Amino acid sequence: MQLVRQVYQGSAPLLDAAHVAPDAEFDFTAIYPEQPVLRGIEAMRSFRDTGPWGRSTRFEPERYLEVDGERVLVLVRAIATGRGSGVPVETRFAQEFTIRDGLIVHVKIHRDQSEALKAVGLEQ
Repeated sequence: MQLVRQVYQGSAPLLDAAHVAPDAEFDFTAIYPEQPVLRGIEAMRSFRDTGPWGRSTRFEPERYLEVDGERVLVLVRAIATGRGSGVPVETRFAQEFTIRDGLIVHVKIHRDQSEALKAVGLEQ
C-alpha cells in the first residue's frame, strides 16, 4: 500500500516511471467504453495530454483499502478545469492498483466507488 500512497504524493500520479512498470496497463473502459486499455506509461501520458482536462487534473485520495496481497483500491476525488471552457469539474471514482515486484502493473478505473467496492469484494 505504501507504493500507492507514494504515487499520490507526486505531481503527476500514475505517470512517474519510478513507480510504474514499462508495460503497465491502464483500463478506463468503465468510464470510456470505446477506449482500449492503454499499455505503457507513454500511452497514458498521451491520453492525459489530449483529453479535455489536460494536465489540470488533481487527484486527492480519500481512502486506501488493501484488497489482497497484490491490489489496493483507492477512493479518489478528482478536480479538473476544462481546457476550452475553463469550467471546474469535480468527481469521485475509484482506482484499483495491481502491484507486482514493487511496480504498478495494472490500474483499473471504476466510475462508481460503491460498485468498485463490490467488484473487489469489499462492499460495505
